Amino acid sequence: MRMIQISPRIYAGETIYSIASRIVLNDVSTSFSQSMLNVFDNKNIQLSSILPSYLSQLSSLTLCTVDCLIDNHTLFQYYSAFSSDRVKKQACYFLKSGDSSAAFKALGLLANRITDKDMHKYCPVCALEQEFLFGEAYWLSEHQLPLSLACIKHECMLESKPKARKQLVFPDTGRAAFHCTNPVLLKIAGFNSYLVNGYSFDPIKLGRVYAVRLINRGFATTKAVRHIKWRNEMRVYFSSLMHDERVKNLLDSSSEYGFPANIFYHDDSSHHPIKHVLIISFLFDHFGDFIVAYCQGESLLTSKAKPATSQANIDEGRHSKTLKLLSSGMHLRGVIRHANVSAATVRSVAIKHGIALYENDRKVGRSMRRSILIQLMIGKPTQILAETFNLSVGDIEQVLVGQTAIKILRQRIRFYTRRRTARQAIISALYTLVRPSISRVRKVIDKEYMWLYKHDREWLNDLKKTYFNNK
Repeated sequence: MRMIQISPRIYAGETIYSIASRIVLNDVSTSFSQSMLNVFDNKNIQLSSILPSYLSQLSSLTLCTVDCLIDNHTLFQYYSAFSSDRVKKQACYFLKSGDSSAAFKALGLLANRITDKDMHKYCPVCALEQEFLFGEAYWLSEHQLPLSLACIKHECMLESKPKARKQLVFPDTGRAAFHCTNPVLLKIAGFNSYLVNGYSFDPIKLGRVYAVRLINRGFATTKAVRHIKWRNEMRVYFSSLMHDERVKNLLDSSSEYGFPANIFYHDDSSHHPIKHVLIISFLFDHFGDFIVAYCQGESLLTSKAKPATSQANIDEGRHSKTLKLLSSGMHLRGVIRHANVSAATVRSVAIKHGIALYENDRKVGRSMRRSILIQLMIGKPTQILAETFNLSVGDIEQVLVGQTAIKILRQRIRFYTRRRTARQAIISALYTLVRPSISRVRKVIDKEYMWLYKHDREWLNDLKKTYFNNK
């Protein structure tokens, strides 16, 4: 195996597939299969596996321990969050040994027969930020979680690209971002993002937490679960996810006995995390509500039994109150506090009804906002604008909210600026090196070369052909 030409880079929250793909790409061999042989001594490794079997090889290439790769760059924490400690340790042992099939089996993922979609997901705004900061876009672990369809950082919908076994796939940086107006999608994405942080829940204790909340919500008694009522309410609440075959099959009304009541059937049963995420998202208002109920316990309500209020009606009431407060001119934080909703919900209601959202003490008046917008349109960096106007970067970014056309314009300006800089660097290197060659150019300006290889390959190839033919 020949030596890797470039020392591997690892970014925070990056997927194993993304790390491995960049290493294979940097090998620059005659074919994908040859690069796989050079890097992993095996051209048949499935790089996009959820629980990869090549962690030990990747550890030796990156000088990052296998434990670090598992905890920070795989979805193992998500898939094992609702398993017992014994099962979790066993699955982790199999994964470290390179036996991913045994790890799948230990976690009960094979028995659940819930398949994962063969798609990579990414946030267009995250991809742009990554390219601006690091010169390349990469895949984030939290975006690959099942049922995560929105980016909680930028509150926009995730885009997807099909997985390819014999081809390296990276996020696109030229896609427009679409704002997510569905609070349920943001809620599920938020719950998922917490589960990759190493939480571990005891299945027996978890069942008791579910039971108490179901009783207090009117979906169960101390003797039985009102399964049909519970499932029907979940079908209504998750109507925006019913296009997903996994959710549709789980909540199928034709199934007489099944999810969600089967979560209580056996204490030692292994259930796919999707089932728990759907139940938690339905029963609890936010992740903190769930954690408090799990850690401190929740008491059964002793008041007279009241008809259960559907989750759809609860959300409708909150949205009505949010709309009323927004119409009165209350600022963002005030609406969040009085209506007991998230910032994403407030923004969603404001956009839906065309209400201008006032944020408390933003320090940006109309004239200053106009000046900032003009500077943003010509591509000035937000950091420089923050220093110029004596504001924070967050204040400048807030001015950009809702300015889709300006965001696209800034994206193109960054692209052309980056391209011009990279082209100049390549030309300068070719004409200043004593004995120029592609390998020497890459050694001097690898970052610029790889950027052009990915984004401006035709120009790069023409330059190499013209230069070396003249030589």
